[in-house]
Amino acid sequence: NIAPIPSYIFRPQRYTQLISLASETNFLPDVVGRICLIQGSDLYNHYTDSKIIIGLRLDRSKLVRLTLWDKEASNFRELNRISTRKKQVVIITSIIPRIHEENLSLTATPGTRFYFNNEIDIIQRFQKRNKLLS
Repeated sequence: NIAPIPSYIFRPQRYTQLISLASETNFLPDVVGRICLIQGSDLYNHYTDSKIIIGLRLDRSKLVRLTLWDKEASNFRELNRISTRKKQVVIITSIIPRIHEENLSLTATPGTRFYFNNEIDIIQRFQKRNKLLS
C-alpha cells in the first residue's frame, strides 16, 4: 500500500500576526485576503515577468501591498489571463512580511502559491467574516 500524499495545511496569519513576524527570517507565513487592486504592465501576458503590485484586503479595514517579482509575477499573469482575479479571495502561501515606512508590506518568494478555490474552508470563512458571500 502506498500512503496518500498529505494535503497542504494552510495557516493564514492575521494582520497583527504578520506585523510581529516582520522581523522573523525563518518563517514564511500564508495569508488570506481579497484582491482589490492589481498594478503592473502587460497584466495578461504570462511571458512577462516584470513586477506586479497587488492590493490585498486582509479584513474590512486592513489593506496591504503584495509585491510579485520574476517567475511569481509571470505565474500570477497566467492565472489572471485565464480569469480576472480582481475582487477574488485568495490564499497566498510562503510570503515575506516586512515593515516599510511604518506600513506592513508583503513580498512573494519562489515558494509562493495562489489558491482561488471557493471550496477551501479558509476562503469560505474569510468571505463569511467579511460579508463577501454572494
